[in-house]
Amino acid sequence: MVYAQSMIGLSKAEVKERVRSEYQDFGKDPAIVKQQFNYLKYVNRRKTRTWIIHFTDENICKSTKLVCDYSDFDEVTANLSSSFKKTGESQWEYTSGPGIIQVTLTKQEWYFTVREARKK
Repeated sequence: MVYAQSMIGLSKAEVKERVRSEYQDFGKDPAIVKQQFNYLKYVNRRKTRTWIIHFTDENICKSTKLVCDYSDFDEVTANLSSSFKKTGESQWEYTSGPGIIQVTLTKQEWYFTVREARKK
């Protein structure tokens, strides 16, 4: 599952290495042609999850977004609830490094997203 350890605060090189070694179900998305923003994009083998990892100008991870097919909904929500403290209908939190990471699930019509960022 994607949420074994937070990527928030890691350098781009550290994120690439962690994905390569710990998340073998995800591969870099070859569809990226022109990259305007500072991010890495991975897709799982079944193509039901897209993982977008956003970086600052200094190449430090500031947030992640997991875009999932509804076929993965039960598995993802069960993993979130068993891994983190539930703080709302579709929100969880956990402590990582010097702060709290907030995880927010948002339902869309054809997919759902799970966003992870430092709590403000």
